[in-house]
Amino acid sequence: MGCGSDGRGWRVTRGGRGVFPGCVTKQQTATAAVASIEDVLDCTARADALVSGVLDPVMAQRRAAGTALDYVRALSRQVAGNCWSMSEKAGHEGPHRMQALLRSYKWSWEKARAALPALAAACLADDPDDLIGPGVAFDETADLKKGSSTACVSPQHAGVTGKVENCVTWVFAALVTASGQAWADFGMYMPDCWAKDPGRRRKAGIPDSVTFATKPELAIEQLKRLAASGLRFCWVAADEVYGRSGLFRETCRELALSYVMIIPCDYRVTIAAGTSPVRANGMVNDAVFERRSCGNGTKGPRYAGWAMIATARPREFLLIRRLDREKNPYTFYLCWAPEGRPATMTYLITIAGRRWPAETTFKTAKDTLSWDQSQVRTWQAMNRHTVLTALAQARAAAIRGALAGTVTLPGSPGDSPPAAPDRHRDDAADADLDVPRGDAPLPAYAGQPCPAGIPPVRLSDAESLRISSDTADYAAGLLSRARLAFRRRWSRWRRRHQARARWHHYSSRIQAMAT
Repeated sequence: MGCGSDGRGWRVTRGGRGVFPGCVTKQQTATAAVASIEDVLDCTARADALVSGVLDPVMAQRRAAGTALDYVRALSRQVAGNCWSMSEKAGHEGPHRMQALLRSYKWSWEKARAALPALAAACLADDPDDLIGPGVAFDETADLKKGSSTACVSPQHAGVTGKVENCVTWVFAALVTASGQAWADFGMYMPDCWAKDPGRRRKAGIPDSVTFATKPELAIEQLKRLAASGLRFCWVAADEVYGRSGLFRETCRELALSYVMIIPCDYRVTIAAGTSPVRANGMVNDAVFERRSCGNGTKGPRYAGWAMIATARPREFLLIRRLDREKNPYTFYLCWAPEGRPATMTYLITIAGRRWPAETTFKTAKDTLSWDQSQVRTWQAMNRHTVLTALAQARAAAIRGALAGTVTLPGSPGDSPPAAPDRHRDDAADADLDVPRGDAPLPAYAGQPCPAGIPPVRLSDAESLRISSDTADYAAGLLSRARLAFRRRWSRWRRRHQARARWHHYSSRIQAMAT
């Protein structure tokens, strides 16, 4: 729920979710604050210390922990996701240490995975003005592969292409707060053809203890692990793969977690006690729709027609979304809120709007961290690579939050910010090396002109990693002051261009809603 929602519209929370025309927050209006080179180095060091706090207890040797941290730092869009390229990026003499990290070093990826919830919570700010609170979004993604030797690979539907592909499917749980998102748990889906082939399993290193489980069953295991970890989250959102599972919804109710889950149009719902179940799309003609926004997108408030119908189960509802399009205009959700949570349309559609950050974590992992470009094939190596990618994703979120000032990271060893190198001054001014913090404003009313000096949009994970990497190269003497200033100017240009584009998109959306 947006802060101060009146039931008809939205106000923007500090996390930038949900906007009602005419409302602009303090964070959006202002800030000329900047991060210096020392600030960037300090934020990076603190984020690295957080990751090391996960790796050190897991690794059997200090050298292995150092190699793992190098692996996490090397994951980027500029480096192919293989041990050769990553070892070169990390400054190793050869690929052997990183290959051994995935293959033969003694460490438990399960223990590292168990530390992800606490790490994600530390890296993502929980806005006290956000009345929805943090939640978990479940979704699966496909890792496309060639051949038949990779663990759990088989022809199956891949959402990334929309057709059947030779791929490995993973189920992820993403922690979602008002300020961002990051992986908190994961599991690899093993198709039935693998579960019934002992020889193939043995070659891929799949343990005998791993049995076949459906995607909803994998999600239930993750949900129970997250609840047992002590992670604070208030709701669960998922698509129809999980929404059609009665056991998954029952688990949410047992844990007193609100849920908003997509269901197929032909899913049968009992609307009133003593009546026969009806298809979800059979309720469209009786539904009364209201125009609401479920949150902010890149092009403005995401308005749609929404209708809510009570079901026979107490505090459970059928939620229907109607979009202005010819093909598949309706989406159906089963929703439930425990006692103590508002069972209102505003609350439930806000949760529905926060399912999409799970897709953002996939984009970050694939486009920014090269997760799907690895050359690993065995069960253990694939899970080790994935947990290290999850750590890299949390590290990116930590750097972004620290640079933006929304997250206060624990102190790095020594608690003293690294000093910027004292290098020969050239034509680059000190201001050219600074990184603007904060976020650009949004229009308060339709037709409001875009400010000529609009500040940049808030940092993304990808931009934060780029800034961190460039600053580290500068501190190491691998990048000149003039070259760093050039890259900083391009960073500001990109972010200001995004700010202007977002302003005009929002203005157009507000104008369309006003007419």
